[in-house]
Amino acid sequence: MTATASKSNPIWQHKPRPQVTTQKVTATLDAVIDRVPQASPAPLASLASARAAEFLSTDGASGSRGYDVALVDRASGRTVAFASVLHAEDSDFQARTRLAPAVLKPAAYFTRVHVAPDAPAGTQAVLLYAALRQARSWDRHTAAFLMADDDTPTARRYGLITLAGVPRIDVPGTGAFRAKAQRLDLLLNQAFDEAAKAGQTIEPGFLVHEILDTLHESLFTPVREARFFREVEAGTLTREQYVHCLTQFHQFVRWTTRLLGRCVGFSPTTELRTHFISHLKGEVNHEIIIERDLAHLGEDPHYAMELAQPNTPTREFMCAQESAIGFYNDPLLLLAAPLAAEGVTGHLAPGFIERLNACVASWGIKDPHKATNFLSSHIEYDGGDDGHWQGNLDLLAQHLTSEQLLRRYLSLMRVSAEGTLRQWDSYVGDVELLSARPQA
Repeated sequence: MTATASKSNPIWQHKPRPQVTTQKVTATLDAVIDRVPQASPAPLASLASARAAEFLSTDGASGSRGYDVALVDRASGRTVAFASVLHAEDSDFQARTRLAPAVLKPAAYFTRVHVAPDAPAGTQAVLLYAALRQARSWDRHTAAFLMADDDTPTARRYGLITLAGVPRIDVPGTGAFRAKAQRLDLLLNQAFDEAAKAGQTIEPGFLVHEILDTLHESLFTPVREARFFREVEAGTLTREQYVHCLTQFHQFVRWTTRLLGRCVGFSPTTELRTHFISHLKGEVNHEIIIERDLAHLGEDPHYAMELAQPNTPTREFMCAQESAIGFYNDPLLLLAAPLAAEGVTGHLAPGFIERLNACVASWGIKDPHKATNFLSSHIEYDGGDDGHWQGNLDLLAQHLTSEQLLRRYLSLMRVSAEGTLRQWDSYVGDVELLSARPQA
């Protein structure tokens, strides 16, 4: 079974995500993550006698959506644990509990749990964390389990709550089981701490993988269908929509160097100060580029510079980044906003600018490239292995050292991503009337 190949698109830098990835999760364990649940995963053959008796595990995952996660000892290459984390709706959990899909959509189902008897201490905690953090990237908020109908060690340790409204599940020859659940944030916090106490501290780099998964789920995939990009691709973007876009850009871009200046001031180490000084240098006077783009379109930049105000999505995005450094005084937290904004521009392909220039030319503008300098420059500034976006990821991989810091970061990043996504829709939707045509 293989992942569905995504269609190529000339306006996006297409970097296919591999179906199977290996990520360093602790100093001794790797997590092998398969983004398509397999009916009979190879690791289960070597763990046939290691099924965790506490869990009622589905025999297969045919038709289920989710991931398989195997923990592999890096030195020996031996698989020491395995689990699947699935969308709870349309899974074996829904079939056995008969709960409504709408109730299960915020939940993930943790199943097919195997842990080798001689696995290192803390392995189950690492497995739980490595699997359920995938569910968090889908914006799930609870985890569901089918577990033995008694006070099991795992249920007690993680405070799992029996779903009183769901009847007991009797499985002939296996035993009686109950549907149980708990909040995802509580489970991940407990698993992270338990793993560390057992000498299996989760690597900061592994935390950054969740940031990338979250961005792909919440922003990079849906933004491709944002109205601005659809209009550019179709060649139907109007002058009014583009002017509105540039005007809204100016509302937050003109504050970037001042916000980064605060980051320099609040950075506690030379390394962080050096990073933000470099980032600041790359942003100096970028709002002037927008003003020049507007002037080439025949617009008076004065309105964007002095009179215009952010629309609601722009303000949402601005509030996120301003609170990070203006209230919390946290330079790392501020990176949640540019990681969302620059993640979009950094993934645009040269074909995007070609199509945008074609739209501008269709409005009768000579030398259209002189009206698209801001966006074209940010493909270079933000993208690539040495761009702002990758630099921010590298910094986070060094400094996000706890589950608490990661949760804090993810929360603000989701707000930033939502604002960014709504911004790209608003550039078209806010002024749609100006190019409307009567219905046939």
